[in-house]
Amino acid sequence: MDAEQAARLERLLEEGNALQRQSIELQKTALVAQREVIDETRENLRRAREVNDRAMDVNSRARRLQLFALPLILLLVAYVSWLLFFKLGV
Repeated sequence: MDAEQAARLERLLEEGNALQRQSIELQKTALVAQREVIDETRENLRRAREVNDRAMDVNSRARRLQLFALPLILLLVAYVSWLLFFKLGV
C-alpha cells in the first residue's frame, strides 16, 4: 500500500467516524423525542383514566337515581291520570 492509498484510507475512516458521530447524535435526538412522546402518552392515559373513573361515578349515581325517579314518575303519572279521569270526570 502506497502513501496515496494510505491517505485515502485514512480520509475514508475519518469520514466514517464523522458519519458515525452524526448518526449517534441523531439517535440521541430521536431518543429524547421518543421519551417526550412516551411521557405525553402516559400523561394522556392518566387523564383518560381519571375521566373514565369520574364517568363511572356519574353513571353509578344516575343508576341509583333512576331506581327512585322512575317509580316516582310512574306514580305521579298514575295519580294525574286518576285525577283527570275519575276525580274530575274529564
